[in-house]
Amino acid sequence: MRTTKQITYTVRLLATVALCMGNIPIRAADAFGYTASNSVTFSYLDVSTTGTAVLANADDATKTLSLPFGFRFYGTTYNSLCVSSNGLITFGGCPTDDMTTRDLTAQPLPGNLPLIAPFWMDLTFAVPGSGAVYYQALGTTGTRQFVVQWNNVHALNGADALNFEVVLREGTNTVLFQYNKVDSGNVNVNQGAGATVGIAAANAASTGYRYQWSRNVAVITDNEAILFTPPQAVAPVDVSSSVTVTTSAFVYNRLTQTYSGTITITNSGGQPLSLPLTIVLTNLTAGVTALNPTGTLTGQGPYYAVPGTGTTLAAGKSVAVPVQFSDPSNAKIGFVAKTYSGSF
Repeated sequence: MRTTKQITYTVRLLATVALCMGNIPIRAADAFGYTASNSVTFSYLDVSTTGTAVLANADDATKTLSLPFGFRFYGTTYNSLCVSSNGLITFGGCPTDDMTTRDLTAQPLPGNLPLIAPFWMDLTFAVPGSGAVYYQALGTTGTRQFVVQWNNVHALNGADALNFEVVLREGTNTVLFQYNKVDSGNVNVNQGAGATVGIAAANAASTGYRYQWSRNVAVITDNEAILFTPPQAVAPVDVSSSVTVTTSAFVYNRLTQTYSGTITITNSGGQPLSLPLTIVLTNLTAGVTALNPTGTLTGQGPYYAVPGTGTTLAAGKSVAVPVQFSDPSNAKIGFVAKTYSGSF
Protein backbone atom coordinates (compact mmCIF):
# COMPACT_ATOMS: atom_id res chain seq x y z
CA MET A 1 0.00 0.00 0.00
CA ARG A 2 1.27 3.45 -0.88
CA THR A 3 1.58 6.07 1.82
CA THR A 4 -0.07 9.48 1.66
CA LYS A 5 3.30 10.99 0.78
CA GLN A 6 3.68 8.57 -2.14
CA ILE A 7 0.20 9.34 -3.44
CA THR A 8 0.81 13.08 -3.18
CA TYR A 9 4.09 12.74 -5.03
CA THR A 10 2.40 10.71 -7.81
CA VAL A 11 -0.31 13.33 -8.28
CA ARG A 12 2.24 16.12 -8.47
CA LEU A 13 4.30 14.16 -10.98
CA LEU A 14 1.28 13.54 -13.20
CA ALA A 15 0.32 17.21 -12.98
CA THR A 16 3.83 18.18 -14.08
CA VAL A 17 3.65 15.78 -17.06
CA ALA A 18 0.24 17.18 -18.03
CA LEU A 19 1.58 20.72 -18.02
CA CYS A 20 4.50 19.69 -20.21
CA MET A 21 2.22 17.87 -22.63
CA GLY A 22 0.00 20.94 -22.99
CA ASN A 23 2.67 22.88 -24.87
CA ILE A 24 4.61 20.30 -26.87
CA PRO A 25 7.43 22.17 -28.72
CA ILE A 26 7.52 19.76 -31.70
CA ARG A 27 4.92 17.15 -32.50
CA ALA A 28 5.41 14.00 -34.56
CA ALA A 29 5.54 14.39 -38.34
CA ASP A 30 2.61 13.61 -40.63
CA ALA A 31 2.87 10.95 -43.34
CA PHE A 32 4.48 13.39 -45.78
CA GLY A 33 7.02 14.58 -43.24
CA TYR A 34 5.68 17.98 -42.09
CA THR A 35 6.33 18.83 -38.46
CA ALA A 36 4.71 21.55 -36.36
CA SER A 37 5.77 23.55 -33.33
CA ASN A 38 4.44 26.39 -31.22
CA SER A 39 7.85 26.87 -29.62
CA VAL A 40 8.61 29.71 -32.02
CA THR A 41 8.81 33.46 -31.54
CA PHE A 42 5.58 35.39 -32.01
CA SER A 43 6.24 38.46 -34.16
CA TYR A 44 3.01 39.69 -35.73
CA LEU A 45 3.48 41.23 -39.17
CA ASP A 46 0.64 43.75 -39.26
CA VAL A 47 0.00 44.68 -42.91
CA SER A 48 -3.44 46.20 -42.33
CA THR A 49 -2.16 49.70 -43.13
CA THR A 50 0.32 48.82 -45.89
CA GLY A 51 -1.12 45.77 -47.64
CA THR A 52 -3.83 45.30 -50.25
CA ALA A 53 -7.36 44.70 -48.94
CA VAL A 54 -9.77 42.10 -50.32
CA LEU A 55 -13.11 40.59 -49.18
CA ALA A 56 -14.19 43.71 -47.25
CA ASN A 57 -17.93 43.45 -46.38
CA ALA A 58 -17.93 39.87 -47.68
CA ASP A 59 -19.44 36.72 -46.23
CA ASP A 60 -18.56 33.20 -47.44
CA ALA A 61 -16.46 34.74 -50.21
CA THR A 62 -13.12 33.91 -51.82
CA LYS A 63 -10.44 35.68 -53.83
CA THR A 64 -7.55 34.32 -55.91
CA LEU A 65 -4.19 35.98 -55.18
CA SER A 66 -0.98 35.71 -57.20
CA LEU A 67 2.10 34.69 -55.25
CA PRO A 68 5.32 36.71 -55.73
CA PHE A 69 7.34 33.47 -55.62
CA GLY A 70 6.75 29.78 -56.21
CA PHE A 71 5.63 28.16 -52.97
CA ARG A 72 6.07 24.42 -52.54
CA PHE A 73 3.34 22.74 -50.53
CA TYR A 74 3.15 18.97 -50.09
CA GLY A 75 5.53 18.45 -53.00
CA THR A 76 3.81 20.74 -55.52
CA THR A 77 4.86 24.30 -56.36
CA TYR A 78 2.09 26.90 -56.62
CA ASN A 79 2.12 30.40 -58.07
CA SER A 80 -1.26 31.47 -56.71
CA LEU A 81 -3.62 30.73 -53.84
CA CYS A 82 -7.25 31.29 -52.93
CA VAL A 83 -8.12 33.07 -49.70
CA SER A 84 -11.51 32.64 -48.03
CA SER A 85 -13.30 34.91 -45.58
CA ASN A 86 -13.77 31.75 -43.48
CA GLY A 87 -10.17 31.66 -42.25
CA LEU A 88 -8.94 29.32 -44.99
CA ILE A 89 -6.40 29.24 -47.84
CA THR A 90 -6.58 26.71 -50.68
CA PHE A 91 -4.34 25.89 -53.64
CA GLY A 92 -5.44 24.93 -57.15
CA GLY A 93 -8.83 26.63 -56.97
CA CYS A 94 -11.43 28.18 -54.70
CA PRO A 95 -13.84 26.02 -52.67
CA THR A 96 -17.58 26.51 -52.85
CA ASP A 97 -18.41 24.65 -49.64
CA ASP A 98 -16.04 25.88 -46.96
CA MET A 99 -18.61 27.28 -44.53
CA THR A 100 -18.58 24.07 -42.49
CA THR A 101 -15.23 22.88 -41.16
CA ARG A 102 -13.92 19.37 -41.64
CA ASP A 103 -11.88 16.89 -39.68
CA LEU A 104 -8.66 16.78 -41.73
CA THR A 105 -7.94 13.26 -40.52
CA ALA A 106 -11.21 11.69 -41.65
CA GLN A 107 -13.34 13.88 -43.95
CA PRO A 108 -13.00 14.98 -47.60
CA LEU A 109 -11.64 18.50 -48.05
CA PRO A 110 -13.72 21.20 -49.79
CA GLY A 111 -13.26 20.51 -53.50
CA ASN A 112 -10.47 18.10 -52.46
CA LEU A 113 -8.15 21.12 -52.57
CA PRO A 114 -4.86 21.36 -50.64
CA LEU A 115 -5.45 23.79 -47.79
CA ILE A 116 -3.99 25.91 -45.03
CA ALA A 117 -6.37 26.49 -42.13
CA PRO A 118 -5.18 29.01 -39.53
CA PHE A 119 -8.67 29.48 -38.02
CA TRP A 120 -11.19 27.71 -40.25
CA MET A 121 -14.79 28.25 -39.22
CA ASP A 122 -17.81 30.28 -40.35
CA LEU A 123 -16.40 33.84 -40.25
CA THR A 124 -17.60 37.05 -41.86
CA PHE A 125 -16.64 40.60 -42.76
CA ALA A 126 -20.29 41.50 -43.39
CA VAL A 127 -21.01 43.04 -39.98
CA PRO A 128 -20.42 46.63 -38.79
CA GLY A 129 -16.86 47.27 -37.69
CA SER A 130 -15.35 44.41 -39.66
CA GLY A 131 -12.19 44.81 -41.67
CA ALA A 132 -10.84 42.73 -44.56
CA VAL A 133 -8.18 40.27 -45.60
CA TYR A 134 -4.92 42.10 -46.23
CA TYR A 135 -1.97 40.67 -48.10
CA GLN A 136 1.57 41.87 -48.80
CA ALA A 137 4.99 40.53 -49.77
CA LEU A 138 7.80 41.56 -47.44
CA GLY A 139 11.58 41.23 -47.73
CA THR A 140 13.99 40.73 -50.61
CA THR A 141 14.14 38.09 -53.35
CA GLY A 142 15.19 34.72 -51.99
CA THR A 143 13.91 35.29 -48.46
CA ARG A 144 10.55 36.99 -49.04
CA GLN A 145 7.50 36.48 -46.85
CA PHE A 146 3.94 36.55 -48.16
CA VAL A 147 1.54 37.66 -45.44
CA VAL A 148 -2.21 36.95 -45.53
CA GLN A 149 -3.92 38.65 -42.60
CA TRP A 150 -7.54 38.36 -41.45
CA ASN A 151 -8.02 41.75 -39.82
CA ASN A 152 -11.09 42.36 -37.65
CA VAL A 153 -13.03 39.33 -38.85
CA HIS A 154 -16.10 38.21 -36.90
CA ALA A 155 -17.55 34.85 -36.03
CA LEU A 156 -21.31 34.92 -36.53
CA ASN A 157 -21.88 34.49 -32.79
CA GLY A 158 -18.94 36.48 -31.51
CA ALA A 159 -19.21 40.11 -30.45
CA ASP A 160 -15.51 40.93 -30.73
CA ALA A 161 -13.32 40.72 -33.82
CA LEU A 162 -10.49 38.25 -34.39
CA ASN A 163 -7.04 38.98 -35.83
CA PHE A 164 -4.69 36.31 -37.18
CA GLU A 165 -2.40 35.70 -40.15
CA VAL A 166 -0.54 33.19 -42.30
CA VAL A 167 3.04 33.84 -43.40
CA LEU A 168 4.44 31.83 -46.33
CA ARG A 169 8.24 31.94 -46.52
CA GLU A 170 10.22 31.80 -49.74
CA GLY A 171 12.98 29.22 -49.93
CA THR A 172 12.14 27.33 -46.74
CA ASN A 173 8.49 26.80 -47.80
CA THR A 174 7.42 26.95 -44.16
CA VAL A 175 3.92 27.99 -43.09
CA LEU A 176 3.62 30.24 -40.04
CA PHE A 177 0.35 30.90 -38.18
CA GLN A 178 0.30 33.96 -35.89
CA TYR A 179 -2.57 34.87 -33.57
CA ASN A 180 -2.97 38.45 -32.43
CA LYS A 181 -6.47 38.13 -30.96
CA VAL A 182 -8.57 34.98 -30.71
CA ASP A 183 -11.09 35.92 -28.01
CA SER A 184 -14.44 36.84 -29.57
CA GLY A 185 -16.57 36.99 -26.44
CA ASN A 186 -18.20 33.62 -27.21
CA VAL A 187 -16.94 30.42 -25.57
CA ASN A 188 -17.93 28.44 -28.68
CA VAL A 189 -15.51 30.53 -30.75
CA ASN A 190 -12.74 31.64 -28.40
CA GLN A 191 -9.26 30.22 -28.89
CA GLY A 192 -10.36 27.91 -31.71
CA ALA A 193 -13.23 26.24 -29.83
CA GLY A 194 -15.18 26.00 -33.10
CA ALA A 195 -12.34 25.97 -35.62
CA THR A 196 -10.10 23.58 -37.51
CA VAL A 197 -6.41 24.51 -37.37
CA GLY A 198 -3.87 22.78 -39.59
CA ILE A 199 -2.66 22.01 -43.11
CA ALA A 200 -3.55 19.28 -45.61
CA ALA A 201 -2.91 18.00 -49.13
CA ALA A 202 -5.54 16.67 -51.51
CA ASN A 203 -6.87 13.23 -50.48
CA ALA A 204 -5.54 13.95 -47.00
CA ALA A 205 -7.71 11.49 -45.11
CA SER A 206 -6.48 8.51 -47.14
CA THR A 207 -2.82 9.48 -47.59
CA GLY A 208 -2.11 10.89 -44.14
CA TYR A 209 -0.77 14.05 -45.78
CA ARG A 210 -2.32 16.35 -43.19
CA TYR A 211 -1.32 17.96 -39.96
CA GLN A 212 -4.29 18.82 -37.79
CA TRP A 213 -3.10 20.94 -34.88
CA SER A 214 -6.54 21.17 -33.33
CA ARG A 215 -10.23 20.86 -34.12
CA ASN A 216 -13.02 22.43 -32.09
CA VAL A 217 -10.78 22.74 -29.03
CA ALA A 218 -9.93 26.00 -27.26
CA VAL A 219 -6.14 25.65 -27.36
CA ILE A 220 -5.07 28.67 -29.47
CA THR A 221 -3.95 31.71 -27.47
CA ASP A 222 -3.29 35.36 -28.14
CA ASN A 223 0.32 36.10 -29.11
CA GLU A 224 0.92 32.49 -30.16
CA ALA A 225 2.74 31.33 -33.30
CA ILE A 226 2.67 27.86 -34.87
CA LEU A 227 5.25 26.90 -37.49
CA PHE A 228 4.71 24.07 -40.00
CA THR A 229 7.97 22.86 -41.54
CA PRO A 230 8.21 20.56 -44.58
CA PRO A 231 10.67 17.67 -44.71
CA GLN A 232 14.11 18.34 -46.12
CA ALA A 233 13.97 18.21 -49.91
CA VAL A 234 15.56 15.19 -51.56
CA ALA A 235 17.19 15.64 -54.97
CA PRO A 236 14.93 14.16 -57.68
CA VAL A 237 16.17 10.91 -59.24
CA ASP A 238 15.88 10.34 -63.00
CA VAL A 239 13.67 7.25 -63.48
CA SER A 240 13.04 7.75 -67.20
CA SER A 241 14.45 4.30 -67.98
CA SER A 242 11.76 2.74 -65.78
CA VAL A 243 8.75 4.30 -67.48
CA THR A 244 7.05 4.26 -70.86
CA VAL A 245 5.78 7.64 -72.06
CA THR A 246 2.85 8.04 -74.44
CA THR A 247 1.08 11.18 -75.61
CA SER A 248 -2.38 11.78 -76.93
CA ALA A 249 -3.12 13.79 -80.02
CA PHE A 250 -3.07 17.52 -79.27
CA VAL A 251 -6.50 18.99 -79.97
CA TYR A 252 -6.77 22.61 -81.11
CA ASN A 253 -9.34 24.90 -79.48
CA ARG A 254 -10.17 27.71 -81.88
CA LEU A 255 -11.79 29.81 -79.14
CA THR A 256 -8.74 29.83 -76.84
CA GLN A 257 -6.21 29.18 -79.61
CA THR A 258 -4.52 26.51 -77.55
CA TYR A 259 -3.63 22.84 -77.98
CA SER A 260 -4.62 20.36 -75.28
CA GLY A 261 -3.69 16.74 -74.65
CA THR A 262 -2.24 14.33 -72.13
CA ILE A 263 1.10 12.76 -71.34
CA THR A 264 0.80 9.30 -69.82
CA ILE A 265 3.58 7.51 -67.99
CA THR A 266 3.47 3.78 -67.25
CA ASN A 267 5.74 2.11 -64.73
CA SER A 268 7.41 -0.50 -66.93
CA GLY A 269 10.42 -1.12 -64.70
CA GLY A 270 9.04 -3.93 -62.60
CA GLN A 271 9.54 -2.14 -59.25
CA PRO A 272 7.35 0.49 -57.53
CA LEU A 273 8.38 4.10 -58.19
CA SER A 274 8.42 6.45 -55.22
CA LEU A 275 5.99 9.38 -55.31
CA PRO A 276 5.89 12.23 -56.02
CA LEU A 277 6.78 11.94 -59.71
CA THR A 278 7.61 14.84 -61.99
CA ILE A 279 7.70 15.02 -65.80
CA VAL A 280 10.11 17.49 -67.42
CA LEU A 281 9.63 18.45 -71.08
CA THR A 282 13.06 18.97 -72.64
CA ASN A 283 13.76 20.10 -76.22
CA LEU A 284 10.30 21.63 -76.58
CA THR A 285 9.72 22.90 -80.12
CA ALA A 286 10.87 26.51 -80.56
CA GLY A 287 7.97 28.95 -80.45
CA VAL A 288 5.74 26.53 -78.50
CA THR A 289 4.88 27.57 -74.93
CA ALA A 290 3.61 25.26 -72.20
CA LEU A 291 0.64 27.02 -70.58
CA ASN A 292 -0.06 24.92 -67.47
CA PRO A 293 3.24 23.65 -66.05
CA THR A 294 3.92 23.34 -62.35
CA GLY A 295 7.12 25.30 -62.99
CA THR A 296 10.13 25.64 -65.27
CA LEU A 297 13.46 23.91 -64.72
CA THR A 298 16.36 26.10 -65.83
CA GLY A 299 18.26 24.57 -68.75
CA GLN A 300 15.68 21.85 -69.38
CA GLY A 301 12.12 23.14 -69.73
CA PRO A 302 8.67 23.13 -68.15
CA TYR A 303 7.84 20.45 -65.61
CA TYR A 304 4.61 18.90 -64.33
CA ALA A 305 3.80 17.32 -60.98
CA VAL A 306 2.25 13.92 -61.67
CA PRO A 307 -1.05 13.44 -59.79
CA GLY A 308 -1.34 10.46 -57.49
CA THR A 309 -2.03 9.32 -53.96
CA GLY A 310 -0.12 7.05 -51.65
CA THR A 311 3.63 6.60 -51.65
CA THR A 312 4.38 4.69 -54.87
CA LEU A 313 3.31 4.05 -58.46
CA ALA A 314 3.07 0.28 -58.69
CA ALA A 315 4.66 -1.68 -61.52
CA GLY A 316 2.39 -1.74 -64.56
CA LYS A 317 0.29 1.19 -63.36
CA SER A 318 -0.21 4.37 -65.42
CA VAL A 319 -1.02 7.98 -64.67
CA ALA A 320 -1.86 10.84 -67.04
CA VAL A 321 -0.95 14.52 -66.88
CA PRO A 322 -3.03 17.12 -68.81
CA VAL A 323 -0.95 19.58 -70.82
CA GLN A 324 -1.75 22.73 -72.79
CA PHE A 325 0.36 24.59 -75.32
CA SER A 326 0.32 27.85 -77.21
CA ASP A 327 1.59 27.33 -80.77
CA PRO A 328 1.08 30.54 -82.77
CA SER A 329 3.13 29.33 -85.76
CA ASN A 330 1.26 26.00 -85.90
CA ALA A 331 4.54 24.08 -85.67
CA LYS A 332 4.60 20.38 -84.90
CA ILE A 333 4.69 20.12 -81.12
CA GLY A 334 7.64 18.00 -80.06
CA PHE A 335 9.58 17.35 -76.86
CA VAL A 336 11.50 14.73 -74.93
CA ALA A 337 9.82 13.79 -71.65
CA LYS A 338 12.01 12.88 -68.69
CA THR A 339 10.50 11.42 -65.54
CA TYR A 340 11.89 12.01 -62.07
CA SER A 341 11.07 10.54 -58.69
CA GLY A 342 10.83 13.66 -56.56
CA SER A 343 9.85 17.32 -56.97
CA PHE A 344 11.72 20.35 -58.24
